[in-house]
Amino acid sequence: MSSFISFPKSVIKNHQVKPPLSRVELHVHLDGSMRRETLFELLKTKKLPCPGDGSYQAFARAVEVTEPKDLQRFLSAFGVFMPAVQGDLDAIKRITVEFCEDAFNNGILYVEARFCPHLMLSDKIPEVTAKNVVEVVLAGFKEGEDKFGLKARAILCCISGLPQFSQDILDLCKEFRNDGVVGIDIAGNEGAISENGSEVFTAFDKSIFEEAKKLGINRTVHAGEDGPSDNVKIAVEEMFAQRIGHGYRVMQDQELYRKCRHEYQIHFETCPTSSILTGSVELSQAALIKHPIVQFAQDNVNFSINTDDTTVTDSPLENEYQLLRSWGFNEVHFTRAAFNAAKSCFLPPDEKKELIKKLKIIHGCDD
Repeated sequence: MSSFISFPKSVIKNHQVKPPLSRVELHVHLDGSMRRETLFELLKTKKLPCPGDGSYQAFARAVEVTEPKDLQRFLSAFGVFMPAVQGDLDAIKRITVEFCEDAFNNGILYVEARFCPHLMLSDKIPEVTAKNVVEVVLAGFKEGEDKFGLKARAILCCISGLPQFSQDILDLCKEFRNDGVVGIDIAGNEGAISENGSEVFTAFDKSIFEEAKKLGINRTVHAGEDGPSDNVKIAVEEMFAQRIGHGYRVMQDQELYRKCRHEYQIHFETCPTSSILTGSVELSQAALIKHPIVQFAQDNVNFSINTDDTTVTDSPLENEYQLLRSWGFNEVHFTRAAFNAAKSCFLPPDEKKELIKKLKIIHGCDD
């Protein structure tokens, strides 16, 4: 594969040619992929604190991570912009429809966006509940679908270290499983939790995911991002994960890597830019084309290409494709990733079959 060119920054942010609806994205956080302009406007309108001198430029600098460090630094940006939408159902509806438009502009035919509804609540507006948030997001997705012709579904996130949300998340997954919620996830700062001597996945977390499996609720787990390969093993073997969010450090355990590829048939939701900015993969490794995603491609692993948190990275999906092109990826890799994502998505069987059929027409593939 070709040599590393440079770390991308808004490679095609103002690109005028919209890709056709031919891509599938499975790992993107709705609450981490809101338009900066909208967030800044909301903060100003509500007279909420803005960083620095209160200008948009200062806000953008505060929320964007431009240099690789660690996941904790990456996640700290959320504290700057989340107050703009917390407890505000109209704002949440707005950012959801805008999310669909941005997906459309990046050629996304189908997207599964994840979020923790409880993190969108505000103590100052107690009448707004997590259920209200889910309902508004699903309504926003429906409006976005009608406007832009793509399909959007939701995955609800538990949060490691915040077990008080987990049962409610599971209940909401069950309640809205036929209305647009297609799965459950758990996310958190693996590295920081491990450093504190705590288990990333507690017995309670495992019980929630075991119950999800019994209920037939689809499961994906953040694991092996900035935590060890053992977390991937636990996610797959004890939490019954069908997909792994990130999972780069599965490479630390070659036997587990083999099992994930062949026996467990795990799908890895990879996010090239964020993997470097969070410090999950060393920039030096990416520069030498030794990123785990490159190995995944060489080994024909079941993986997809995703953005993670565009508010923080300022890297839409087209940028991720550009970065991978600089690592030697070509249209064959991208087409394979799109079909991998479609086959591993959490849609019901009939809708998944229809999605794959559309992709075959778009990509000119035979049965």
